[in-house]
Amino acid sequence: MAKTPDTYELIYGYVHCIGRTVYSAGFAESRQTAEEWVHRHRETNGSQLAAPKEDPVRWCPVRHCHMKRQRPWVDCRPAVSQATTS
Repeated sequence: MAKTPDTYELIYGYVHCIGRTVYSAGFAESRQTAEEWVHRHRETNGSQLAAPKEDPVRWCPVRHCHMKRQRPWVDCRPAVSQATTS
């Protein structure tokens, strides 16, 4: 998808004792579509978004870490264009 000024990146992640992770779930072509995605995933507590294998929620060595049971946060942000000039 070509990134236009109205393109938004759909993001999610987790908060850990070692910091906050951020992952891209794709792009939306408008702010309205992005906000609908955020609202839909907040209603389901992000249950449809799987933590990547490299996320600390999967490998944390703390046996009873309460952070392992969390749901991801979801949000959107304007997509940054990687335009170059000659």
